[in-house]
Amino acid sequence: MKKVILIILAIAVIVIGGIEIAITVQNSKKVSNADEKVSDVESSQNAEAYTFVDNGKEIALGQVFDKNALGIGDETSYSEVASCAFEGLDKTYTYENYEITTYPDGDKDKIYTIYFLNAEAKTQEGVAVSDSLQKMLEIYGENYEIQGNQYTYTKGKTQLQFIVENDVITSIQYSYITE
Repeated sequence: MKKVILIILAIAVIVIGGIEIAITVQNSKKVSNADEKVSDVESSQNAEAYTFVDNGKEIALGQVFDKNALGIGDETSYSEVASCAFEGLDKTYTYENYEITTYPDGDKDKIYTIYFLNAEAKTQEGVAVSDSLQKMLEIYGENYEIQGNQYTYTKGKTQLQFIVENDVITSIQYSYITE
């Protein structure tokens, strides 16, 4: 009888040990997946370009403008003008919180600027019109060019520009460098 009890106890110890190992492996996979997600976010933030995100949709400067593919919906207004810098028309699509200006590149229109219309639009890092100069500096740092009251951060072929008056951000624009 003692042998049977010892065998049952041994089996129980093996089963419980196996369960603990499985739980440990599963938890380490969860941590690993969480680390991968953080790495993905960090790599997209550290990529060599500024991007704008609207309702989870990333809008990259220099990409072909296709509002259906971007999933950003219909504009509230639209205008076009003969381009001064390119062959064709510059087009401006105005949405509730920002406007997108495109430039012609062959038979495609590409995103040239994204201009914030109000404090509802925020940069991917969370800065909005009406935020303080201090917040901008805390988030983006001191690596900017300044001309008058415009602070310009450059990353790859993109720029993020802030106009600051009395230590308050009054304008934010993303721009694509075409040359």
